Amino acid sequence: MVLVRTLRTWLVVLLAAFVALQLVSLAALVLLKRIKHIPYAPMAVDSINKQQRIMLEDFLAGRGGHVAYSSVLGWTANPNGRAPLDRAASAGTRGGRGYTVVPRRGVLRIATFGAFDYGGDAKVEDSWQEVMMRSHSNVEVLNFGVQDFGIDQAFLRYEHDGTAYKPDIVIMEFLPESIYLSVNVYRPFYYPNTDLPLAKPRYVWQHGGLVLLPTPLRSLPQYADLLTDPARVLPALGRHDYFYQSGYHRGRLAVLPSVRLLQILRDRLVRRGAAIEIEKNGVYNVGSEAFTVTAAIFDQFVTATRRAGAVPIIVALPHASDVDRYRWGGPKVYAPLLEHFQTKGYRYVDMLDGFEKYGKALTAADLSPGEYSPVGNQLVAKVLWQFLVAQHLTDPNLRSR
Repeated sequence: MVLVRTLRTWLVVLLAAFVALQLVSLAALVLLKRIKHIPYAPMAVDSINKQQRIMLEDFLAGRGGHVAYSSVLGWTANPNGRAPLDRAASAGTRGGRGYTVVPRRGVLRIATFGAFDYGGDAKVEDSWQEVMMRSHSNVEVLNFGVQDFGIDQAFLRYEHDGTAYKPDIVIMEFLPESIYLSVNVYRPFYYPNTDLPLAKPRYVWQHGGLVLLPTPLRSLPQYADLLTDPARVLPALGRHDYFYQSGYHRGRLAVLPSVRLLQILRDRLVRRGAAIEIEKNGVYNVGSEAFTVTAAIFDQFVTATRRAGAVPIIVALPHASDVDRYRWGGPKVYAPLLEHFQTKGYRYVDMLDGFEKYGKALTAADLSPGEYSPVGNQLVAKVLWQFLVAQHLTDPNLRSR
């Protein structure tokens, strides 16, 4: 009887301790969310949200708007696609005009690649490419930008779609967040609320060089598999995705506040230390895989462009937060990448410097989210043209030199 009473006492004590642990953990979760703005946000590894499901159904039904499936790029600009403020030509370039494959005599042809120029927040006629063409009648600027592209996709698009148009100058644009996309395969793993729940190819660094991993969804019908059996498909998409591998996932025991708290603490203190941070001390971490791959993609872009007889130029397009941080004395988050360009002798334009010179009155609304405002685009066109003039790159016969 004494043994039974002792066991009962211990069971009551353990149960009370367990309940107390859950209550304390629940309170800690509330405080983390309210004070530290750290919510419990596990990565979805067995399901997709309702909005993304609707978007994928539209995508499979051919209602993707200005985005179309691509087995090479993951997705691309839909030829002749339309959006509320956007339109594409038959070649998938932004804008309604078409271009001959061979440039017209006496015309300087510039081709631009990246993600920023295909957003839906500015009209086609407000883009800096259109501004530059209206200002200089002997200049063509072909906009090959695609919504939410990484620089890996932008480079691949140059190789697969851009070289045929024989540009004199090729501009590769990047955003401060572009480095994150270099190690991302399935966009929702990086940005859970994305309106583009699609997969992409990515490069990995192996044996001292870049190796391309094709998009894991190699055909459009495989997106139907994602819709019907996400629990099977999503882990496969995460095999080479930095965010899937470094994030935490909801399990059956996550109903317990203590388990959720432990997952957050493990993510903050252990996982992120094991998976080398992409940023360190406010700038890109040169020791990360993301930086190594990103820098190598730019190296490959410059080499391929020069081999094709064109002039490569890299353009950094900062967000409002980057401008504000710099104005308050903070570092440029992408400064290590600019140092890489300097060491290699690459031509590049940091638009933050241009905004500091000409755009002191620019506001956050002018610079983000999405595309720059018409005023911001005008400044981009102005700064880039001045750079081309200073570099003696405005001659329509540039390629023949």
